[in-house]
Amino acid sequence: MRIQHVLAFAAAATLSLSACAEPLNVSTPSAANTVTIQASTLSAKRLAPGTAQHMKGAFRLADGRVLVLEPSRDRLFAELDGKREELVPAGENRFVARESGTRLTFDRVPFASEVVVSSLR
Repeated sequence: MRIQHVLAFAAAATLSLSACAEPLNVSTPSAANTVTIQASTLSAKRLAPGTAQHMKGAFRLADGRVLVLEPSRDRLFAELDGKREELVPAGENRFVARESGTRLTFDRVPFASEVVVSSLR
């Protein structure tokens, strides 16, 4: 019974404090006092050892372009349209190109036979 009374008193005290508090005057932040933080979550995931080696190959895309995958140690690089980018794991069979944000989804990893490429732009 005492526990219920203590909890009821704490709830009443909280309500009375919040009822007495006056609102603060908050101004809209200006560029001078605004901080922008950019962090990449892409570096948190890594390929399992040896997986990159089994992803090596070329894929003909539906639009006729050729996607070439090249491993380098335990990292995977994709070359498409003359641009080479590191692919970072974003899921079980999904990767994201580190610079452009292009998404690649494979039917299976490793030993993929199909890939879907989608751009953020």
